[in-house]
Amino acid sequence: MKVFFPLPVLLLFGSICSSKAADILFLVSTAKHNNPAWSMSLIDALVANGHNLVVVSTAPNPEPKKQVDGLLYYHLPNEYDVMRKHFISQDTRKYQKMMTLKQLLVWYEVLLGSCSTLLKSNTMNSKVVELAAQLSMDFELIITDVTQGVECLMDMYPLWRSKPILGLSAGKLSPDLISMLQAENTISASRIPHHISQFPKGMSYLDRLYNHIMYYAEPLIRFQIVRPVLKGLLKQENGYPTLQLVLLNTHPSLDYVQNLPPGVIEVGGLHIKREVSPLPTYIQEFTQKFIDGIVYINIPYVEYMNGQGVQAVFKMILNNPNCGFIWNVQDMDLVPEEKPNLLTLHVDQSLQQDILALNYVKGFLNHGDSFSLQEAVHNGVPVVVLPLKLEEFNNAQRVKERNLGVVIQASDFDQKSLADALKRILNDERFTSAIYQAQVRFRNRPQSPLELAVWHVEKLIAEPRLFNNFAQTEALAQNFFVAHSLDVLLPPLVILLFVVVNGSFLVLIFFQSGKNPTKEKKPKAESSKKRKKEKKESMNSEPKNITLMNDSTLIEDLNEEILEGEEQLLMEDKKRLKVKKDD
Repeated sequence: MKVFFPLPVLLLFGSICSSKAADILFLVSTAKHNNPAWSMSLIDALVANGHNLVVVSTAPNPEPKKQVDGLLYYHLPNEYDVMRKHFISQDTRKYQKMMTLKQLLVWYEVLLGSCSTLLKSNTMNSKVVELAAQLSMDFELIITDVTQGVECLMDMYPLWRSKPILGLSAGKLSPDLISMLQAENTISASRIPHHISQFPKGMSYLDRLYNHIMYYAEPLIRFQIVRPVLKGLLKQENGYPTLQLVLLNTHPSLDYVQNLPPGVIEVGGLHIKREVSPLPTYIQEFTQKFIDGIVYINIPYVEYMNGQGVQAVFKMILNNPNCGFIWNVQDMDLVPEEKPNLLTLHVDQSLQQDILALNYVKGFLNHGDSFSLQEAVHNGVPVVVLPLKLEEFNNAQRVKERNLGVVIQASDFDQKSLADALKRILNDERFTSAIYQAQVRFRNRPQSPLELAVWHVEKLIAEPRLFNNFAQTEALAQNFFVAHSLDVLLPPLVILLFVVVNGSFLVLIFFQSGKNPTKEKKPKAESSKKRKKEKKESMNSEPKNITLMNDSTLIEDLNEEILEGEEQLLMEDKKRLKVKKDD
């Protein structure tokens, strides 16, 4: 049986399957704590699909060791360290806790400090001429990391306004991202905890009040602090480019569920490798010695935890001799001492994924950054989380709500709390069951996050204006009252309030006027006698004054006076009769 395909169908099929090589500019300016290397998997996939990339990145060690066709890489260091600047005391060399509202100011200070550190670095000054010449060419697409809500390198490419821009964000959805996307704000302060807060999903009234303060403080901070400072570093409109799409590093298995604008695509786990690499022989030999499995530790800055952080970890290791511990000491100032069940390594992101992929890894100690938690969920490893800064508190709260692990607050951190937390994730099946269910949801998707990201990149190259309809500029033009329907709700509320106030006032006047003047009440029997006597007199005599007949009040008063006079005369007559009898 022959099957015939019409020519238009064949042409359409060919246009979908073919991928035209494009020139792409990739800009990453984020500081080290935001893990600028997380997008390297997307860079590699685009190069593998035949696209030509010019990458300007602050990733610490992603620069290829050998020349790769289609990839031109420029490394710019960004040495901004948010922990040492804001959370590690320079005097005591200890971690210092910070209230959530103050951390909101730190979030925006990181934006400015990181941008300033990058633009004023010696490497930037030495390469600025070469970069300017390289970026003078025409690109079909710009991809930029907007995790912090700004792009510091866009000044180097003045032609960006005529090009489609795709944003990558390693964090959660924020009002800054929505503003750059020119989309409707779908974040509800009454339901969605702020992305650097530690409020639970079911917020109390005080939590919601605090949450509203944080959301409504952001525009004020941007207007009063960020924009004036940023104006001195780069052209303001270049720092907030208009985005066609945003690829967001979130997933409902770990992050809270919310309504996303149509221009936001979730690609949580984009950085996770498709295939793990074999571990070095000495690591494999170490992991096979312990019957209770392996615990992986990656908690930099633990040495600043009240002077007992390292000792607490040592105590935990000594109390679990049947467990092997692999400790990543890459970012630590003090290297721990050797122990029989301890292996210290300088681990990069790739090697960490290879370690967590081992079947006998039973626990993972970390600070709660999104990348580590996604790797833990992807490999089904329960976690012990010690959050220290910014979005880590929000991530830790989600871990706690979903029973993916145990959270230790910095104020409660000591030898006992750490040992108890490890014991719980190793022995409590509740955590194992919850992490397994999260792993199934995280892995079972119609399309892998990398494939999804590549599809949207190539779709944006093929049809640059396709996603323009996702922008809603009219929503951004609305003021606060219109955007929240206060202009519609306020008039009927004012009218209702006016009616209620006036109605209450009229009711009050009515009740006051209905009250009789205060006077002495006579006994009931005397009052009934009075009515009978008045009735009898009215039948025997005719009233002489018609006005008095019509005025019942006057008649009643007159009758009372007459009765009192008659009673007085009767009393006098009785006295006279009594005197006569006595005589």
